[in-house]
Amino acid sequence: MNTEWKPNNWIAVLFGVLFQPFVFLYVNRPRYFFFYLALTLCCVFLMQYPASTALFSEGGKAQYWPYAITIACAIHAYILSANYDVSQKRSWCARWWTTLLCVVTVYSSLFVTKTFFYDFYSIPAASMSPALNPGDYVVVSKYGYGNYSYAGIPVLQTKSTAAVQRGDIIVFKKPGNETTDFIKRVIAGPGDKVYYQHKRIYLTRACDGCSENELIDNVEIDDAAESEFSMYQETLDGKLYTIQQNTNRPDYTQHYYRQPGMRLGEWIVPAGHYFVMGDNRDNSLDSRYWGFVPEQNIVGKAVYIF
Repeated sequence: MNTEWKPNNWIAVLFGVLFQPFVFLYVNRPRYFFFYLALTLCCVFLMQYPASTALFSEGGKAQYWPYAITIACAIHAYILSANYDVSQKRSWCARWWTTLLCVVTVYSSLFVTKTFFYDFYSIPAASMSPALNPGDYVVVSKYGYGNYSYAGIPVLQTKSTAAVQRGDIIVFKKPGNETTDFIKRVIAGPGDKVYYQHKRIYLTRACDGCSENELIDNVEIDDAAESEFSMYQETLDGKLYTIQQNTNRPDYTQHYYRQPGMRLGEWIVPAGHYFVMGDNRDNSLDSRYWGFVPEQNIVGKAVYIF
């Protein structure tokens, strides 16, 4: 009978080592499950947060925290199972197979969500400042872009059906370095012509009747009186965003990507490709230097920043 049931001590230890918080479902203590889950998530977040990464690196004061949580779960679960009160009501999840089912369900849902729908990315550098700064996180919508991966491991490649628009911030695999995710702003799409000169963007859109070399609206909102950077508001296809430039630093035109048949600093975006730039214009290695982003390399679009 349910009132005579008692969790197995060694199954509790095994589950505590392998599944950490989920073991407390098996030993019929759901409140501890939520406690250890919150503790684990806090630890994971701190490990990803740039300001505290050093604490979890080799030699850091917190490098053994994950192991400590695992050991604590196993020992605590063993104590609870050894001293289990058989008269208490048995929860539906207090079975080894339902606990395993919960583990599989949660991790499968997490895998599907992060692979095909939404994922989190941390910002390691300042190439997209001021919109994105080191330590910021972005939620990236991946559905429809066709480049599906989990934790950097390719899972599925399909034809892209999502619309990429000028002004979007996208995550992508840089051509020639497809193990690393990059994040930049889309400036031009297939068939567009871009001319970048004196820190200004001139754009000829790929459409009938579009004007030649339209100067992208760029208004100074903060000069460099107290810092090396000046802030400008740029408007591209109705999207308003802020960029920063070091007006004292010359453009490194000698390092620009040279497209055959085009003058220096001018590019025509090929079919199925995009031209991207960082908002921190003088501290961004982007399409000006290495060329275009193939459509199949796009991972997703940034939809939320925190």
